[in-house]
Formats: sequence, structure tokens, C-alpha cells
Amino acid sequence: MTDSEFGDRVDNTLVQVEEYIESLVDALDIDADSSRAGNVLTLDFDGFGKIILNSQVANHELWVAAKSGGFHYRLTDNEWVNTRTGQPFASHFVEILSGQLGQQCPPLN
Repeated sequence: MTDSEFGDRVDNTLVQVEEYIESLVDALDIDADSSRAGNVLTLDFDGFGKIILNSQVANHELWVAAKSGGFHYRLTDNEWVNTRTGQPFASHFVEILSGQLGQQCPPLN
């Protein structure tokens, strides 16, 4: 995969996460702000801290920093998977978010 292809995949994932968070604002009645600078997405949850997603082009990885820790994901068979556990990004992100917000969040599609 080229760096450009990797960048496109990261961009698509960050857009998906932004849209997911926007859908949760009304559904779960949470206060969330998102800001993006290039391939860094910062999600700020009023009273619950931040989650930051960013790309690491040199490693072709997507990184997530949250209260629960730092996590790395690599594309495997067209899906982001946790480099330590093999868990898919979508389900793991929902777990991270649910833990940080103290309530169960719906699946990320």
C-alpha cells in the first residue's frame, strides 16, 4: 500500500468516526465537540475527557489515545485491527468510548 492509499483509508475512517460521534450527540444526549487538523481528529467530551485519533504514516498505523490507554491499529484484510489483540477497530472503539462516557454506545457501522 502506498502512503497515499494509506492516507485515503485513514481519512475515510476519521470521517466515519466524526459522523458516528455526531449521531451520538442526539441519541445519547452527550456534549461532544470534534476538531480535525489533517489526519488528527480530537474528540472532546464535556466532563469525560478527550479521545484523539491520528495516523502514523511511517508505520501505516492508526493510533487512538483515550483515558483507557493508547492503541495501535493496522490494516489487515481491508480492516483496521488492534496490533496487540487483533480486535477490529470498530468494536474496540465503541468499547473505549463506552468506557470513557460511562454508558453503552451503539455499534459503529
